[in-house]
Amino acid sequence: MPQAPPGTRIACSRSKSTHIEIITLTPEGLQNTLDVPVYGRISALRLFKPQGASRELLFVLTEHYRFFVLQFDPATGAPVTRASGNASDTIGRPVDNGQLGILDPECRAIGLHLYDGLLKVIPVDDRGGLGAEMFNCRLEELCVIDMAFLAGCPVPTVAVLYEDAKHARHVKTYAISMRGKDLEEGPLAHQNLDAGAGMIIPVPAPLGGAIVVGESVVTYFSTSAPQYQRSAALRQTIVRAYCQIDDDGSRYLLGDYLGGLHLLVLACVDGSVVGLKLQHLGTTSAANALCYLDNGVAFVGSRSGDHQLIRLHSQPVNGGAAAAGGGGGSSGTGAAEAGGGEDAAAAAGGGVAVGPGPSSLAAGGGAAAAPAGGSGDERDGGAGPCYVEVLDSFTSLAPILDFAVQDMDRAGQGQLVMCCGTLRDGSLRAVRNGIGLNELNCVELAGIRGVWALRPGWRDAYDRLLVMAFVGETRLLAIDEDDELGEVELAGFDSGRQTLLCSNTLHDTLLQVTGAAVRLIESSGARCIAEWSPPEGRTINLAASSPSQVLLSTGGGALTYLEVQEGGLVVRGTATLAAEVACLDITPTTGGSREASQLAAVGSWSMEVQLLRLPDLAPVATQPLGSEQVIPRSVLLAGFEGSHHHLLVGLGDGTLHSWRLDPAAGRLSDKKQIQLGTKPIQLRTFASGGVNYVFAACDRPTIIYSQNRKLIYSNLNENEVNFMAPFNSASFPDSLAIAKEDSLTLGTIDAIQKLHIRSVALGEQPRRLALQDATRTLAVATAGLLGGMAPSGAAADRGQLLVFDDATFDRVASYPLAAQELPCSLCSVVFAGDDTPYYALGTAVVKPEEYEPSKGRIVLLAYRGGGKLEAVESKEVKGAVYAMQPFQGKLLASVNSKVHVFKWVPAGGSGAAELVSETSTPVQVLSLYLAARGDFILVGDLMKSLTLLMYKAAEGSLEVRARDLDSKWLTALAALDDDTYALADNSHNLVVLRNNSDAATDEERARLQAVGCVHLGQFVNAMRHGSLVMRLPDSELASIPTLLFGGVEGAIGVMASLPQDLYALLERLQAALERVVPGVGGLDHATWRAFRDERRSEACRAFIDGDLVESFLDLSPELAAQAVELMGPGHSVEDITRRVEELQRLH
Repeated sequence: MPQAPPGTRIACSRSKSTHIEIITLTPEGLQNTLDVPVYGRISALRLFKPQGASRELLFVLTEHYRFFVLQFDPATGAPVTRASGNASDTIGRPVDNGQLGILDPECRAIGLHLYDGLLKVIPVDDRGGLGAEMFNCRLEELCVIDMAFLAGCPVPTVAVLYEDAKHARHVKTYAISMRGKDLEEGPLAHQNLDAGAGMIIPVPAPLGGAIVVGESVVTYFSTSAPQYQRSAALRQTIVRAYCQIDDDGSRYLLGDYLGGLHLLVLACVDGSVVGLKLQHLGTTSAANALCYLDNGVAFVGSRSGDHQLIRLHSQPVNGGAAAAGGGGGSSGTGAAEAGGGEDAAAAAGGGVAVGPGPSSLAAGGGAAAAPAGGSGDERDGGAGPCYVEVLDSFTSLAPILDFAVQDMDRAGQGQLVMCCGTLRDGSLRAVRNGIGLNELNCVELAGIRGVWALRPGWRDAYDRLLVMAFVGETRLLAIDEDDELGEVELAGFDSGRQTLLCSNTLHDTLLQVTGAAVRLIESSGARCIAEWSPPEGRTINLAASSPSQVLLSTGGGALTYLEVQEGGLVVRGTATLAAEVACLDITPTTGGSREASQLAAVGSWSMEVQLLRLPDLAPVATQPLGSEQVIPRSVLLAGFEGSHHHLLVGLGDGTLHSWRLDPAAGRLSDKKQIQLGTKPIQLRTFASGGVNYVFAACDRPTIIYSQNRKLIYSNLNENEVNFMAPFNSASFPDSLAIAKEDSLTLGTIDAIQKLHIRSVALGEQPRRLALQDATRTLAVATAGLLGGMAPSGAAADRGQLLVFDDATFDRVASYPLAAQELPCSLCSVVFAGDDTPYYALGTAVVKPEEYEPSKGRIVLLAYRGGGKLEAVESKEVKGAVYAMQPFQGKLLASVNSKVHVFKWVPAGGSGAAELVSETSTPVQVLSLYLAARGDFILVGDLMKSLTLLMYKAAEGSLEVRARDLDSKWLTALAALDDDTYALADNSHNLVVLRNNSDAATDEERARLQAVGCVHLGQFVNAMRHGSLVMRLPDSELASIPTLLFGGVEGAIGVMASLPQDLYALLERLQAALERVVPGVGGLDHATWRAFRDERRSEACRAFIDGDLVESFLDLSPELAAQAVELMGPGHSVEDITRRVEELQRLH
């Protein structure tokens, strides 16, 4: 993207295959602004600004040959489609090296390389429109590696990097005749480049020309007469990404496949390039996209590790190299920052410059002692100076290679333990839903009826007192001089009555409300300085306060409004409502004031919520709650994201109602309803990191916050919370006081987000993972730093089995593999007759001369505790052990094309045992995946889809029962039930097959029938049964089985088997939403979800798109009503909203 002046907001786009994420650079860092779902897999993104356009435009190309141009509309905060089209051709062979979308620097044309031997040209007008007819140009080069438009040419000119039939690589240019719709010979042609040349970088005017990046050399080619070239040696590597630093194209950042970050400088004299200089800057996540922002700050987008925001320094940083992949964090602080935006040339003394002048970064010979990840060999981390500081990391799970579901608290809520990342970015990730509470202190106290924290004074930062209400009494805990929390008695408090409310006031006094009186207490708590009591015969039932106001309910619908003044309480208003008051709130919402509220929210026994104006208590708005049986128990005026206000009402049955609130007009709109739990809700606000949150205490406590003006609900991983108060002290910073039925807990909470991800960097390529509950460990099989691709099979890059504690993720043991041996499968197994749990590791010996491995091993390892991992058995097999599965006290394994059942047999009288193959059967081409259910075994083949085997225990044999006769290249499989199986293929589809065991004929019984299919748009690597959320026992969907899946893009998906009536309802809703919610870029949802592979396509069937259905909750009231109307009679917006919110709780 183009460079922006300092201090401006910069929006960059990064695609996550099916989403475009708009990220804005602010003084606080990068913030997510917009997430745009796309009905297609994005293959190219190009940002451009034609001369006649007022704003930058974004060109998007999808893998299914659809393209469109987006423009951001600041008024609506959403993208607008400026143009769209279909670039597919009826004939042509799709490219093998990936689609290419390139843009002319002068914005005259867009080039698409979609089919071998063809370049499709889309003319672009001065305003960014794609009005003229696109056309194809014939290319002589059939194996195109990369291409780019050159700058400074009178007509659009494209440079093509290609490989010939002898695997030599060359570069050639073509000028595009827009009138003749043909290609003409261009100004540049060079033969026999570096054998690993894989990237063309166009150099902007006035220099012009192109840079070709190879594996060991970088070469600049000029296009001006006389033509010349300049080269620089590059340490052997593969460059995956680049970005331009300066407008004149004199400096570039290059990112390689191991995370190395390099600076390339074009040294210029009199407008000509006289040399190239390369400098290794440090290590980041392996970059697949780089974007230089400004002032030495760049964004690193990665498909194999975390995304990072980095800063380049002019001197080596102190600390360490920028952490790659799962590590994250800062690498230290350096000297001067690297600037940007001005011309720069090569620095003197053999160094190079990243900044506004040649002395900005002098990376000469003997700089400073280097952190890890410097200019040494990428494979061993290097030891040279590092100029990279990681400012922030953005978690990415891509790619998910394998995962297991771990039930940590045995309560049904799973935690996913995953192998993620590639090569150096490999990591172990623990993913869980909800927010964890880190307990600091816990006291057994039964019967707490309320809890509040008090500061010594209004402007004090820390809380000193914790007030707890019980039936008939009030107790106080205070922070003493030793920063310890102990019980105290203060004369100013009425300890003989139950407290209804406590708070700080503006005038450095404390407020206590009991059933008998409102008491104003001096800040020390020593004495009461003012008191207000209700009229005789009345008691205070409910109270709410702001720093300068108190609102009371004294029974019979009577309300009294008091103002807190210095030294006293003054009645400012009274009113009597038609129904008894159930809950109150006067949290300030208007004018940015934290001192006084202009509105009061009142919930009543008439099942209504009212807004009253203060101080006269005149009604402003009334909303029915739509419940005849359940009264509201808590109401809250909540402010999020600055000026984003909501009215929240919690009912006695765990239901939460919410409205958008316009405080100035007192208007409520956009009602939403969600079921948080089954017991009464108590709402309280708290702040963390300057952001406001709402805590909903109930049997399933929930933290509510706003993101992109949408309310997000995250579960706290606790249950049965009655009350909460924020408590921030020097000894308990940023804590929450949480009261349960029999205890009071002080603790801090995790970062507030939907999913929480814990990362353990491995620094090598993970392959497979297995959990072992009996030993409370987990094992990860790795393939070394280079994934088994080390040229010499050096010991330093051998694979190994790593064993971790499953709670702390501390490494406790390891087992090394032999040279050229790669791990292929891993599971935990307990054999019949032997209670010892074993890790079974399947391997393959990979030899360059073998097309398919002819040798492998099954290794049984027992973890004995104390860091001891014992190899009990090592059995050689004739091939790669692609998959293993525990099976009826035996071990099921696929070796090349065969499926074996191994049993654990005692060997002689020594007490030892050995693995013996009980039976085996050949299946298809390569048996890559296994799943078992009862006596049935599912075998997933490389090319031949699914085969169903049956194990006959009495005979000790395997029998083929049925096959899927439609060839599919499988990537994952799982059994949904005894007769229904889910598959994922390499065309990004999900398919459900059924075993027709009750069919009439043998032919029908031998064929697996496809009963459902959908185009998922994600490459799935693994499927596992389980759930990330805890189900409510009385929920309608509590018994619905769910299947989790994850894959290359790092997305976690959920597949749920729905009852027929719910499926029929959601199918009608999906059809209605397809008409109401248009796809961005004019893309059609039904077309996107249709099954397709290389041979055929068919409409999606028996699947509901949960993402589309849940988008109903984000619709405006008008569009929601329109969608419900399209569903037909018998439905209401409230009913559909409730059903979709219930469905949302499945994940």
